[in-house]
Amino acid sequence: RIRGSEEPDKYVVLGNHRDAWVFGAVDPSSGTATQLELARVLGGLARDGKRPRRSIVFASWDAEEWHLTGSTEWGEQFADDLRRNAIAYLNVDGSTSGPDFEAGAIASLNALVAETVRDVRDPGRSGSVLESWGKAIESERAAVIGGGATRAAGVSRPIDYPGNALGSGSDYTVFLNFLGLPVVEMAFGGDYGVYHSIYDDAYWMEHFGDPGYRYMTAMGDVWGRMALRLANAEHYPHDFV
Repeated sequence: RIRGSEEPDKYVVLGNHRDAWVFGAVDPSSGTATQLELARVLGGLARDGKRPRRSIVFASWDAEEWHLTGSTEWGEQFADDLRRNAIAYLNVDGSTSGPDFEAGAIASLNALVAETVRDVRDPGRSGSVLESWGKAIESERAAVIGGGATRAAGVSRPIDYPGNALGSGSDYTVFLNFLGLPVVEMAFGGDYGVYHSIYDDAYWMEHFGDPGYRYMTAMGDVWGRMALRLANAEHYPHDFV
């Protein structure tokens, strides 16, 4: 926990699980490595006297693959405090399996997500992560026109992306479905044919998933900016309209 300087009882929660099926280089260890690096950087800022206005909590969950157990138990145990004081929960499971940004969020945080990735450079393409994301959505829209076009009709930018059907696939579940908190789930994705297998290892990550760890680094940038904007904003950046 990085204690906030002005409203320490209010906090943003950043979560990732640390249990894997086998080696889990992508799922979840890329997210775990990103979270540890982000904690190091924000902790360094705090030691230099640059604390956020509100607190930031780093959560490392166990037994996600078993039954979302660690996050669910914690969310239930501290439910009253979370409902009173948590501003948002930002989940990164496996942070990186390729170069394509993906996010699901409650609708009131769509603008925050889009504005954050607008300010992060895509390390493998020209322009920002937002620009790459928008092009990917336009490509998806074009691919379904004439067939299953209904779902993608009117999609022109990530802020409108109808990818907010979060379901219950990761540790955000207790925060969304039980506590009713604003959540974001995000990753850099790609062709990930080694999911939950013995081949999800460091060799695959370094040669196929994220050579040079560029997108893992970019996720640290995205995650950290989003957390600090929530923690430092004069007014919470929830767009309920």
